[in-house]
Amino acid sequence: MSVLMGTAKAGLKPSGRTDLLVVYSEKPFLVSAVYTKNHFKAAPVIYSKRLTDRRTHFRAFVVNSGNANCGTGKEGLRHAEMMAERVAQNFGLEPEEVLVFSTGIIGVPLPIERVLRAIDEACSSLGPLDLRRASEAISTTDAYPKYAEAPLAYGFGKGAGMIHPNMATMLAFVFTPVKVDFETLRRLHLEVNERTFNSITVDGCTSTNDSFLVLSTLEGEADPADLKKDLYSVALSIAKQIVADGEGATKVGVVEVLKAESEEKARAIAEKIATSLLVKTALFGADPNWGRIAAAAGSAFDYPIDPDRMEIYVGDFLLFKDGRPAGTDLERVAEFMRTHKEVPIRVVLNEGDASWTYYTSDLTYDYVRLNAEYTT
Repeated sequence: MSVLMGTAKAGLKPSGRTDLLVVYSEKPFLVSAVYTKNHFKAAPVIYSKRLTDRRTHFRAFVVNSGNANCGTGKEGLRHAEMMAERVAQNFGLEPEEVLVFSTGIIGVPLPIERVLRAIDEACSSLGPLDLRRASEAISTTDAYPKYAEAPLAYGFGKGAGMIHPNMATMLAFVFTPVKVDFETLRRLHLEVNERTFNSITVDGCTSTNDSFLVLSTLEGEADPADLKKDLYSVALSIAKQIVADGEGATKVGVVEVLKAESEEKARAIAEKIATSLLVKTALFGADPNWGRIAAAAGSAFDYPIDPDRMEIYVGDFLLFKDGRPAGTDLERVAEFMRTHKEVPIRVVLNEGDASWTYYTSDLTYDYVRLNAEYTT
């Protein structure tokens, strides 16, 4: 089956770059979708969620970047509908077969006539799906395109700021040729999402527009375990690219909580560490401040820890054990942090077999500058 795409410029980005993407399939996709849990949802999220709550097969989707179409009232919802209708007209589809997504600035009315003209242009210039170009078309403050491939899955996404579950200010679209039933696809999708896009943070801010779709072209057979492995590989790669591109970021912190008594506890503690501003600034400054890590771990109030059993590592350097500093040369640890883009932070609770990994970026001067000037 051919997955095709077209791009165009609607003039939504100050840069003047490509800002509209249409993806079309010659036969229906089987689609599983998850969306932001923010109660202040953008119009395209409301529109698309209504469709994916009652349908499983779609033929196309359209994405505009540079304008979130959020906080735009009933007019915004009508504009999302008009975008679907225009794509449907171009391809001879029913509007219900088309999903709509937007990303960009909140509270600015969508210049719908320009968007509709751009849709016509994109639909008239279809070519094979190009993951890099697709990602570039939907990007906003991204410094680079985000995409990944595996034998049974491939996809693209965007995101750099407002990154935090559930899910992040991100859009991600992952495709597979594997023929599966909806229940299997949905189960695999939700399991993969929890360990990838729902386990990343840049700034602790949950977006209004984030959406993650898995789309099957229903062409070939494969073992569900193999499909899950490749969906996870692609989703994790895109998720980590988003964290690495966190606005102003220079480091990725890989926060692992190991040997916990439950996954829920491991996840809660990992999230506390990953979202700690003190940990994130220490990551930026290459400061092996294990006290900040320990304090963050202890702040998951519903999940008590035993400091006398807990161990803390940065990279392979043991910093804390038996309730006290481990005596490691901290300058060696600081040098490791300065010279590595990805910095592992491991907290071993020594109470069970469960684990969770969270991915975070450092907090830099540039993050403040970029976001202080975002709307002006």
